[in-house]
Amino acid sequence: MSRFQVLTKMCLNNWHYINEKLISFNEEINFFTGHSGSGKSTVLDALQIILYADSNGRSFFNKAAKEDSDRTLIEYLRGMKVVQENNYISYLRNKNFSSTIVLEFQDSETLKHQSIGVVFDVDVASNGVNHMFFWHTGELLENRYRSGEKTNSINELKEYIRDNFAKEDYYFSRTNEKFRNELYSNYFGGLHPKHFPSLFKKAIPFKMDMKLEDFVKNYICTENDIHIEDMQDSVAQYIRLKRRLEDTRNEIEALTGIHNQFQVYRTYWNEIIQYQYNYDKLDIQSIENRLERIEIQQKKYSEDILDLEKTVNSVEQVLRDLQNQRDEVVSSIKSSGYEHLEAELNSLNQVLELLNSNKAEYDRIANGLNEWLADDILDASVCRGIENFNNYSVSREQLENIQSAITSARTGFEKDKSELSSRINELKKAIAELTKQIETLKNGQKAYPSYLLEAKDYITAELEKHYEKPISVDILADVIEIKDEKWLNAVEGYMGNNKLALVVHPDYVKHAMEIYRELNPKKYYKVAIIDTEKVLRDAKPMLDKSLAEEVETAIDYARAYIDFLMGAVIKCSTIEELRENKSGITPDCVLYQGYKLQHINPRNYTEYAYIGRNAIERRLRQLEQDLSELQSEKRPLDQQLSKIVEVLGYESFSKEIDYYDKQLQGIKEIQIKEEQKKEYIRKINELKEKNIDEWKAKKVKLELAISEKSKQKESARLELITKSREVLEFKNIIISLSEELVQKKRAFVFDNNREEAFSSFMRGHSSSKIENVKNILLTLKHDSEVKSGEEYDKLVRMREIYKNQYAYRGFSLTCKDNDVYDQLLETLSSEKLNEYMDKANEQAKLAVYHFKTDFVYKIRDAIKEVMQQKDDLNRVLAQLDFGKDKYKFIITKNQGEDGKFYDMFMDENLEINPHQLTGKIDNQMDLFSTKHEQDYKELINELIELFMPPENSDSRAMEEARASMEKYADYRTYLSFDMEQIVDGMPPMRLSKMLSKNSGGEGQNPLYVALLASFAQVYRINLKANIRRRPTPRLVVLDEAFSKMDAEKVGSCIGLIRKLGFQAIISSTNDKIQNYVENVDKTFVFANPNKNRISIQEFEKKDFGELLVVEGEEEIL
Repeated sequence: MSRFQVLTKMCLNNWHYINEKLISFNEEINFFTGHSGSGKSTVLDALQIILYADSNGRSFFNKAAKEDSDRTLIEYLRGMKVVQENNYISYLRNKNFSSTIVLEFQDSETLKHQSIGVVFDVDVASNGVNHMFFWHTGELLENRYRSGEKTNSINELKEYIRDNFAKEDYYFSRTNEKFRNELYSNYFGGLHPKHFPSLFKKAIPFKMDMKLEDFVKNYICTENDIHIEDMQDSVAQYIRLKRRLEDTRNEIEALTGIHNQFQVYRTYWNEIIQYQYNYDKLDIQSIENRLERIEIQQKKYSEDILDLEKTVNSVEQVLRDLQNQRDEVVSSIKSSGYEHLEAELNSLNQVLELLNSNKAEYDRIANGLNEWLADDILDASVCRGIENFNNYSVSREQLENIQSAITSARTGFEKDKSELSSRINELKKAIAELTKQIETLKNGQKAYPSYLLEAKDYITAELEKHYEKPISVDILADVIEIKDEKWLNAVEGYMGNNKLALVVHPDYVKHAMEIYRELNPKKYYKVAIIDTEKVLRDAKPMLDKSLAEEVETAIDYARAYIDFLMGAVIKCSTIEELRENKSGITPDCVLYQGYKLQHINPRNYTEYAYIGRNAIERRLRQLEQDLSELQSEKRPLDQQLSKIVEVLGYESFSKEIDYYDKQLQGIKEIQIKEEQKKEYIRKINELKEKNIDEWKAKKVKLELAISEKSKQKESARLELITKSREVLEFKNIIISLSEELVQKKRAFVFDNNREEAFSSFMRGHSSSKIENVKNILLTLKHDSEVKSGEEYDKLVRMREIYKNQYAYRGFSLTCKDNDVYDQLLETLSSEKLNEYMDKANEQAKLAVYHFKTDFVYKIRDAIKEVMQQKDDLNRVLAQLDFGKDKYKFIITKNQGEDGKFYDMFMDENLEINPHQLTGKIDNQMDLFSTKHEQDYKELINELIELFMPPENSDSRAMEEARASMEKYADYRTYLSFDMEQIVDGMPPMRLSKMLSKNSGGEGQNPLYVALLASFAQVYRINLKANIRRRPTPRLVVLDEAFSKMDAEKVGSCIGLIRKLGFQAIISSTNDKIQNYVENVDKTFVFANPNKNRISIQEFEKKDFGELLVVEGEEEIL
């Protein structure tokens, strides 16, 4: 057997329910047994902490026993006993302490020992944990990492080891990852840091949670590190040159497109310049022509101004003569006094018009005051004053008395009107309410409050919607009757608002109450629902002679509520009878209750009487009587209010006394003014008999002549001003145009080449006006500008596309010339292309060489090696039987898409001369000239491209490319993996397709074989004998791995473990012990009877007889 690391001992201090324990292992098959919960997982979890260098343990603690276990490190360290109802956790260890787990290994060849462990320091107050992994040469320490009864702390252990070991013979680390790297690389002989812990974790609970073919691929066929850097560098250089060559061609193509587009753009740009040249030249000619026209017009206007000045002077002289003649006539008319009399008469007429208007208003007020006389409201003195007012003889004192008396009377009437209106409005509201109730009652409906009916309808609708059938919701008053009219008022009065409560069948009342709770409390607080379910359940018989006897109903739950409400209220006739009972009532509604006597509110049995079928008739009679009384009260009040409103419409006489006194004085002046008017008319008529009319006619004629000459003068003056202004404007325009002409001539650059185009253009428009030609030029220029802009945009877009690809050039996108682009196009077309072609030819040869030596042959060798490993494993498996079954591993060409590369790697004609390449660029990808190259050229090229990362890619694309390179650098990508079951007399069966159809031990066998083969690979058991390597452990831990197998198959499985050279720990409950004891070398019996102390008894093979006796007597398990 080849050399390996044997697990010999395990030392535990303060771990779960183990205070101190040293376990010694057999170098072959060890068996853990005991009831569930006896502590087997406790030891296995401690073992895993060391093997994984994982101080957390969350991913594996107790997973063998329970997949969803959430056991934590602190629970193991402190020894958690129980979680009580209040979530209080009690522990075995409640003072600060330290724990250690240490494994001892022995080299099977040199017999040298090494010890690997971890120490924990625990602070129980905070449950804080510090840890340190350690390694030292030699066996476990003699003191078992303790000082007397106390386990060594981190610092104590470090100090002890440093004092007793050379520096190179120990190692400490508080970092899991750092210690793990050291553990796998050095102490465990170079175990794979991912495959070993992953496989070990799968083995313990024996969980094969991946496809069989994936398991074989990942754990039977280990990775091989193919360093493709040299090949990748060489191929990358070739691909870069090839890409640069292709990129140069693409850049030349892009620059050529930009060059051509610039030529199109420049054509339209030249047209714009020519049209602008033509326009500028025509513009100069247009200014010159306009200057000439304005100078001619200026000269003509200057001559007109001299003529207009002479005309204005001549007309002014004529006007002065006419004005003198008119003034003489006006003077004659004024000296006669005629105009003064006419003015005085007009003024007097205006005064008389105002006085007569005031008299009319005075007479209107007098007629209004006469209405007060008719009603005999005012006293006699005031009435006499009103009569004097009508005769225009009233005194100021009488005016004041009239106003005071009318104001006082109106104040009284206003007060009476307010009081009457208020009372009438109250009566109207009451009459309207009674009328509405009467109409409701006449329609056969009780006049229930609107809020009650709304709530009843809503609850009814919601119940029907919920139960999908009609549910009755009643008002209590509708479902009860009163037997004796004598007690009608007593029942109505005592029930009060209770008779308006809603009743629902007990089956639905709970849901009805939930619906009621949703209602708006501000609006529906007076609505109530009787809990018919509870009142019916708690029903009690009513007392003899109770008021409840007078109520009849056919509904049992309504009966129960009436009995509850009035079953203890006794009917009485006298005060003595009332006092003899706790609660009593008389027919006239006197109530004795709670040691007090009182009348029931009459409104409860009059206005709010609702009980029974006759309630409507009784209520209707009462309402009609009330309505008649209200109407009788209202009629005289309406008459009184009408008369008061009429009187308040009389003249209010509310203006100031001076106003009436002034009107009276004006009326007295009317006669005097009329006499003055007659005298003015007489005098005017006398003057008209003289020659006044002739003077007035002459005056009118002269004024017409003056007006005509004034218009003539104004017209000439305005024309003079206008033309003077125009002449000044002409002068300013001439100055401005002259300056503009000088500037345009200075800016205009004469061009012989463009002159020819200008002349040609003008010959085609010789008959057109200059302005029209200029407009044509502007239109043509605009069209060219639009086309130029479109072509320029295309040019910029092409440059932008170019810049996105070749940003390092730094060329401008918007420059109006194309010089830098054209210069680069010339350089690339003449120099760079040939240079890249030559370099690519040379690099291609080197790329082929490295591709073969650094990749193809290494993949080929790896495939051959794994095939040999497969054959070695199959030779071992061929010697082992699992009942009638045998198993073998199958590794073939990948049956998927990647299998197309397999034949390329394994082709026997692979050896070629890689330097036999053509030098032409068209043959650069023809990498091989041999038959192998001819057969696999496309596949080789495809693989080469796969190993080149994409350029200018984001992190995601680079990550995907890296994953693809790793995939195709792994020889397993080109293979398919399976297992085959061989049964005598039957054809072999592939297990990947039929494994899921089997159950029990029959389905476990191949998984078990695959698992052990995986361990053989991880531990490198099949490595060739002549290869020297550091020894690895060969430990396999299996928990309930053979639970579904019989004793024979268990024996076969353990036999395979021995055959492959593993050291094993197999765990199972004690009910399976008979299947194991004959096949194992050492048995460990676990017990934990009180759930707070784990005991472990060890039995060597020679002691198994004693073990079975103890098992049979159930003394230890």
